[in-house]
Amino acid sequence: MLTQFIKFSLVGLLNTAIHYGIFYVTYQYMGLYHLLASTVGFCFAVSNSYIINKYWTFKTRGSKKRREFAKFVIVNLITLSINLGSMALLVERFGMDPRTAQLASIGLTLSINFLGNKFWTFRPKA
Repeated sequence: MLTQFIKFSLVGLLNTAIHYGIFYVTYQYMGLYHLLASTVGFCFAVSNSYIINKYWTFKTRGSKKRREFAKFVIVNLITLSINLGSMALLVERFGMDPRTAQLASIGLTLSINFLGNKFWTFRPKA
């Protein structure tokens, strides 16, 4: 499980860069509202995350890709909700800069995302 967590974390670093990079460009240069910009970045990162985690981190194979992807999306929508909630709290309530709040919010969701995907989405068949 430790090896999977390390791999998941490495994939997470890549996805964080994708999520944050797209968030930053759409917020800073395109003027999108910070929560919408975060959602756009999330959508790109989650697609990349599914592919890499499926084949490299958890090494799952099989024909139930639609069901597995649906579970993956559910776990990630939960973590997106936590991300957006914490980001809204940090920005709206505590006045934190949205760029900093986004990094803190992404960091908060790492363990939740890993556990949901390990034990539900990519759980090995008994």
